[in-house]
Amino acid sequence: MSKNQSSNSILMVEPNHFELNLQAVVDNHFMNTPKDASNVHDLAVKEFTDYYNEITSKGVKIELFKPKDGIETPDCLFPNNWFSTHAGWEVESGRNTLVLYPMCHLNRRLERRSNIIEFLKNRVPDLDIVDLTDRENQGIYLEGTGSFVLDRIQRVAYICISQRSNQQLAEEWAKRLGYRLVYFTSVDSLGKIVYHTNVVMAICSGLAIVCLDSVSERRKELEESLSKYHTVLPITQDQVSKFCGNVIEVRGNDDKKYLVCSQSSYDAFTPEQKELILKHVSGFIVKHIPTIQSVGGGGIRCMIAELF
Repeated sequence: MSKNQSSNSILMVEPNHFELNLQAVVDNHFMNTPKDASNVHDLAVKEFTDYYNEITSKGVKIELFKPKDGIETPDCLFPNNWFSTHAGWEVESGRNTLVLYPMCHLNRRLERRSNIIEFLKNRVPDLDIVDLTDRENQGIYLEGTGSFVLDRIQRVAYICISQRSNQQLAEEWAKRLGYRLVYFTSVDSLGKIVYHTNVVMAICSGLAIVCLDSVSERRKELEESLSKYHTVLPITQDQVSKFCGNVIEVRGNDDKKYLVCSQSSYDAFTPEQKELILKHVSGFIVKHIPTIQSVGGGGIRCMIAELF
């Protein structure tokens, strides 16, 4: 079985009742109140659909879900926060693994729809299910590949500690799956704690994109660990605000690797950075998602849940 850092198969969820999530805005400083909320949902659906079409055109397989149950879940288009999948070669048990995560905000817990969970349970044989959702009752949260940025090949999990990314539970997760944990703290340009790790870093097959300037503790360990297996591409705090850290590598036709990034992040990468990125991938998959980024506070990486 081939071992790949990135996947040819992903899961996406179409926006449902998309609007400013008043529960999540408390600690997601990327979220902004729209000037005109009347057409925000329609704009988000169009941005989502355009991106879906662009990704599939490259040969990436997408399992698409469109919630129709009437339950209001404004952030459901960010499914990577509530589950992750892992191939048997990647984890200590040697079994295909599904992890369900404890979510901080009440209306985000409603995103764990039964039809999506059933699909995830039935897509591969001999599945080991790690259900951590009961930790919500204790106020302990760990939000999937928002909290974790994973080096799947080397089994290293990177995590920026925050209210939504509990260190102790991350250590339990790492022990269960057989990962080495690298934890640190990160702050934005205003000195506020970064809520999710995938805001400030991304790991591709041979490249690690990271805002080292944001790391206030354990920076040396982070840099040494990343550089051991990857070429490190540093980004600035300003580039983080343009979602340059919130990108993801996928595999398309002929096993070609692509970096999926929003138009704002693509425009913010310097020519030299783009040149370096293109040494590691065949190209970029770029679309403009201003409404999703500004109102939802998440970028394209958050919209993609990898299927392994």
